Amino acid sequence: MLPRNARKVPSWSPDLWRRVKALAISLGVLYAITLIGLWIVYRVEDTVTLNMGSSYARPFLHGFLRDTQNDQTAFAYTTRGSTISLPGSASGPYRVRLKISGWRPAPYKTPDLTLRSGTFSTTFPLRDVNQTIFYDLVLPPTAGDLLLEFESDLYRPSVDDQRSLGVALFTVEVRGLNPFPPLTTTAVMLVIATLLWWFGLRVGLSGSAAALLSGVVMLCLLVGLAQARLLITIGLNRWMITLLLLHLLLWPLQRLMQTVMRRYDLEITPANGNWLWAIFGLALIFKLGGMLYPIAIFYDQAAHTVRVQMLLDGRFLELYRPGFTSYMGGTVGLESGYMPYSPLWYIIIAPLRLMGIAIGNAMNGLSGILDTSKGLMIFLIALATLRRERAALLASGLYYLLPMPYFLLSWGNYPTQFGLWAALLAITFLTLNYEHMPEVRQWRSFGMWAALLALAILSYTMIGLLAFTMFGVLIVIKALQGIKPNWGIIQALVVGMLVAEIFSFAIYHYQFAAVFVSSTLPSVINSVLAKANAELRTDVEPRESPLSNVLANNAFMRNHTTDLLLVIALIGFVWLYIDDKAGRYRGLWSAWIAILLVYTAFSAYVADMVLKHVFFVMPLICIAAALVLDRIWGRWSYGRWIVIAGLILLFALTADRWWFYMLVKRQY
Repeated sequence: MLPRNARKVPSWSPDLWRRVKALAISLGVLYAITLIGLWIVYRVEDTVTLNMGSSYARPFLHGFLRDTQNDQTAFAYTTRGSTISLPGSASGPYRVRLKISGWRPAPYKTPDLTLRSGTFSTTFPLRDVNQTIFYDLVLPPTAGDLLLEFESDLYRPSVDDQRSLGVALFTVEVRGLNPFPPLTTTAVMLVIATLLWWFGLRVGLSGSAAALLSGVVMLCLLVGLAQARLLITIGLNRWMITLLLLHLLLWPLQRLMQTVMRRYDLEITPANGNWLWAIFGLALIFKLGGMLYPIAIFYDQAAHTVRVQMLLDGRFLELYRPGFTSYMGGTVGLESGYMPYSPLWYIIIAPLRLMGIAIGNAMNGLSGILDTSKGLMIFLIALATLRRERAALLASGLYYLLPMPYFLLSWGNYPTQFGLWAALLAITFLTLNYEHMPEVRQWRSFGMWAALLALAILSYTMIGLLAFTMFGVLIVIKALQGIKPNWGIIQALVVGMLVAEIFSFAIYHYQFAAVFVSSTLPSVINSVLAKANAELRTDVEPRESPLSNVLANNAFMRNHTTDLLLVIALIGFVWLYIDDKAGRYRGLWSAWIAILLVYTAFSAYVADMVLKHVFFVMPLICIAAALVLDRIWGRWSYGRWIVIAGLILLFALTADRWWFYMLVKRQY
């Protein structure tokens, strides 16, 4: 007999032990690939060069004067506490070459420069000449992230220029003298490999398959480290955070999707379910990883950052009342006018900043998550209307492969993104309840519907108007089909929009009533009259001619969806009407298509929509094209290979444009 306090050894079944052993071996192989690859990469001597005047240098610089950090100047001035962080450059020791000019106008003298790296510190005089000089130093080893601290006397150039300037730094060149990979980069790469492998397991892959696919990704990262060490290393920490966010989001989203699908009697096989989450996960890694990449520049980020900071500084009323944020004017081609510009996005971001997350990271991260989650809503709409699992998967996947949504992300139009997401959420609810919309007396379900409508109109007013217009067109269509058989959906749409707008008016829109009558409406009337009498030309700025505006919008749509996919989508629009299952939703398709037609005319003759109506119909384009691709897949034995080849080409096009707009064509 065993003693009372003896521990019982758990008995593992042979099958469980074999599975654990197989998983451990697959992960071990993945670790070996990563470690050997890192060793090979760092065996090759590489000089990391940072040009101070380039926009690529900004994430590495701290405490330098920002006005000298642009593409027109080739240097950056140090100030008090200036530092340069070079992650993953090597494991040290380092040979560092600095290109510096310490020259100062009389009566100032050229200063001494103190350079620190960890516990190491050295001070040396700069030469008193009006030209740049190279200074070479050897610094002791670090854990792999080289942090250079600069300190010198400061001076003010003139009475008119009261900046406190240190020395002008032009370039930094670093060469590691140790052939081993740095500890920091090694640790982060192993964490990324683990999270990728674990994600593969969570979406149904075997341990070996998860290790194989993760190994391919790690090899791509290793090639990137060999080719552009700084550009890859600077993103590793953010990509690790992206994978952590993916794992945190995966379980609740899976539970939510299961709940919704049970509620609306939607079925999907386990294999297709794994495909859905694999597609979603890869898209999130790609989109969110790009949004959090420190080298990326987002055109409108600076303006929105200022507005969040205004909220944190207690200046909420400046965003809430009619003012500079809600003024339209030349932004959309009007003489003047105000449109409610909800501060809701900034209210959501402010708490994230209080939690310690930088405003830019919070906005970029949330925007990436919202955009990726649209694919799940597109899947639900397609599955509920087409009743084809493969077509629903294709519709969701197409949204992630088209270049157009990536441009919205790169522009940093965060409130627009929020509005499109909220509108699509309302459309998803409408689609799922299309034949049995909740009645007013069903207060829980109807309350959710009204809340979604309120969110749509309050998230971003113009996108909310697109959604309300779509629902208004649907009301007319249903009324023409017969009020009695369609009374449920007509009542839900009418009462829901009234409740949502009464609520929105009470808390926000009321203050725009007067300025709308006195400023916006006259400006709109003048614009319509001017555009109606304008010559239809193609060689002028789009806002000067209705025809130019339409052609510009169409050119953007063609360039960022591709002509072939648009042709397939046009065929799909016809199929949506004649298909046995999809044909039951003709009213929904017609109302959605009407937005593109109505607001194309609105954009041409009233005010420039800045492509918002084009982005609004993107989910419908994906659904229509997916219906055709699904038919091609199932009709011929080689049809699947045609579809797969087309998807690969779309991915290659999108990846190429991502690379070009993120790293080659800088926003500013």
